[in-house]
Amino acid sequence: MKKNTDLKNKTFGRLTVIGLSNKRGYCKARLWDCQCECGNTTTATSTQLLKGYKKSCGCLRKKSPANVIDLTGKKFGKLTVIERSSKTKNYNALWLCQCECGNTTIANGTSLRRGDTISCGCLGKEQIANALKILNVDKSIDGVQVPLLTKKVRSDSKTGHKGICARTRKGKTVYEVSITLKGKRKYLGSFRDLNKAIEARKEAEETLFKPYIDALEDKNEGKGNW
Repeated sequence: MKKNTDLKNKTFGRLTVIGLSNKRGYCKARLWDCQCECGNTTTATSTQLLKGYKKSCGCLRKKSPANVIDLTGKKFGKLTVIERSSKTKNYNALWLCQCECGNTTIANGTSLRRGDTISCGCLGKEQIANALKILNVDKSIDGVQVPLLTKKVRSDSKTGHKGICARTRKGKTVYEVSITLKGKRKYLGSFRDLNKAIEARKEAEETLFKPYIDALEDKNEGKGNW
């Protein structure tokens, strides 16, 4: 490409070349000052303009293609769509949304229509706060969060039972049993037989956990929650 190619006053897409820019691009490439139809100005190299690599100041990326469903003004949960923002690497439309809480967020159009995105994130925080309130107030007895007493064993447990840890001592496996209540851990002993370890743990749960579980059931019955 000739270096002396004069592009002044020529139009490329939405860009009209004003003249040579005082700025320099990558590897000191010559830049042209351009006026975009949207009113903004930008710079571009001769290659970008002549090859069609750059056709606007960037506003074309925000402009919705003909096949994109226009979500402007539509409401999804706590979000109201303001305008098209940009697109993902897979060319999915992204939208600028106003949340009822006052924040703005960028959301994927598909996620909005499917109902996967319904807030800027504040709704999740509200749900977490509400769940904690229920756990700490409605489902607690004397400071004990009762649902946590009966939660399932962790998936990474080697024994498959809560409070039972398998350890190897002198080439032999022993099962250490413990139980925790109100932040205090009580050691129940170690057993070579897993079944005996399970039995010890169940006896401790019956003694320490069951009174709280029964108390919560009585509390719920008193509120009419059957």
